[in-house]
Amino acid sequence: MALLARAFTTRETALKQELTSLRQAEKDLSKRLHDKSQEAVELEAKILPLRTRAIELEEAAEASKAKMVRLEDRSTNQEVQLGRVEAELLQQAERFKEAEAELTEDDVDAYAAGFEDALAQVACAHPKMDASPFVASIRVVDGQIVPRTLPF
Repeated sequence: MALLARAFTTRETALKQELTSLRQAEKDLSKRLHDKSQEAVELEAKILPLRTRAIELEEAAEASKAKMVRLEDRSTNQEVQLGRVEAELLQQAERFKEAEAELTEDDVDAYAAGFEDALAQVACAHPKMDASPFVASIRVVDGQIVPRTLPF
């Protein structure tokens, strides 16, 4: 029986030591859990402003994207309008050239008609004079008859 009591005491001592060791481990784990919980709270406090900033940046990015789409649409519309203006300008330039050609022809015709009228007046005033050598393409320079040079 003494042997049994001794074995019991040894076993009891071992169990007490193991219980003490487990209680210490429990305290250590509780402390670590508390530290980790505190660390999680601190990290959450750091993350919250970052999340807020991320949301703000996402909203700003969306606003910028919407603005970019509006600017691209505006640019496209202006390019279309520019194409129309350029086409209209080409049409106006063509009409100007045609009008200029008509005016030039009209001017030449009016000049020729005026010259012919002047020759007719000279022929009427001096019926014996031969006006055939006189043409609009010559002129008098320093008392000499010379060919007219065209300005264009």
